Amino acid sequence: MFQALLFDFDGLILDTETPEVIAWGEIYSRYGVEFPVDLWGQIVGGNGAVDFDPVAYLAEKSGQPIDADLMRADKRVRDRQLVAEQDALPGVRDYLETARLLGLQTAIVSSSTHEWVEGQLRRLGLLAAFDRIICREDAPRPKPNPDLFLKALEQLEARPEEALVFEDSPNGVKAGKAAGIRVVAVPNPVTVRLGVDGADLTLTSLADLPLPALLAHFGERLTIRPETAADRPAVRRLYERVFGRPDEARTADLLRRGGQIALALVAVEGRRRLGHIFFSPAVVEGRPEIRGLRLGPAAVLPQAQPRGVEARLTRAGLERARQAGFDFVVAAGDSADYSRFGFQPARRFGLTCERLDGDSLLALELRPGALAGARGKVRDLAAFREAAC
Repeated sequence: MFQALLFDFDGLILDTETPEVIAWGEIYSRYGVEFPVDLWGQIVGGNGAVDFDPVAYLAEKSGQPIDADLMRADKRVRDRQLVAEQDALPGVRDYLETARLLGLQTAIVSSSTHEWVEGQLRRLGLLAAFDRIICREDAPRPKPNPDLFLKALEQLEARPEEALVFEDSPNGVKAGKAAGIRVVAVPNPVTVRLGVDGADLTLTSLADLPLPALLAHFGERLTIRPETAADRPAVRRLYERVFGRPDEARTADLLRRGGQIALALVAVEGRRRLGHIFFSPAVVEGRPEIRGLRLGPAAVLPQAQPRGVEARLTRAGLERARQAGFDFVVAAGDSADYSRFGFQPARRFGLTCERLDGDSLLALELRPGALAGARGKVRDLAAFREAAC
């Protein structure tokens, strides 16, 4: 079961390579020389796969003296101008939104610098769409070595078989495969000239195949969707089986009858319901304008737990809550279990609860700064009066 999608940046999220070809082509045309796209393309995505210097090459072919520093500065200005006119490549935004709704982690893995990648993601409005950004400063060797991808797996706490790489260049494909990860190649007009041999699947664009269909191609059958009335008998049996008692199922029924279900998701594989999660309204006394949720109850079949279903359900629920405009989520549990989702002890925000002490009440801001100055007690719900909080 997949847990993480790892995306290259240049040429995959944003076409930064075609603008560079155009910029060099315009400069070369002033000297009556054709820019060697195929030769230049061999350095793309590999941080120096061949020893090609476009300025030295132009000086040799034109037979004219060239101020290298001035030419590179000229090219850089034109290149940046063209890049600034680019939007994310087709299918990118849909993939990122769908990934989050499916509870998948996302990361950028790039041989470029943090300054470059994060600056462009910020311009595109996509910086917050990624859980991690891994760049050349974060590992000893760039692509085609596997170091950057291995670093991403480490930070996301994912195994190679739980990840999927998206790359546009041969060196990116080699790096992903060297890390033991399956690779989807999506070459752009520049890198398609180089070939992307070795990828597990090749697309002409991310817009060609929706993410759920692509995951199904690799054997992924898990679906995370909102609960329906038809799910409820199976969900009750699921809670009773997982907890060995009726308490949690009774709590869920009380929440439903009281109209206190803000969000309920079910994880389905084929016709089997592997897991379920509830979110109900939560209010900080004296601050009713802050919209919050309480996470739980939740249940996952024991045989599905090692596969990461609970993590996928939790991430999917938090993303849907964020998109619905909620400000924060509270949960009762062990901070070690919930910290991977961004939860912190609620006392750090000045929040308390009648039935929980110390760090057992956890909180997550869905909107940065939402809980600033929100000190107070999290109001209890009738359905939880026999449970903690």
